[in-house]
Amino acid sequence: MAMTDNKRMPIDREKMKRLREQLGLSMDEAAAKAGLTGRQHWHQVETGKSDDIRISTLERIAAALGVKAKDLLK
Repeated sequence: MAMTDNKRMPIDREKMKRLREQLGLSMDEAAAKAGLTGRQHWHQVETGKSDDIRISTLERIAAALGVKAKDLLK
């Protein structure tokens, strides 16, 4: 089954935060590196205030954190 961008993916938010902190990135810096709309978007994803995210967003977040997208999945 091919993955499409409409498929939403559950991510390991604790791992996302841990990786960001290990890299010494603020939410602003991480969001900019991932090409997200801003700190608030990153915050919503990292804290779970946003529902599961799109594959394309997961891939951008993973790239910003230096890991593969699959490494952020639950």
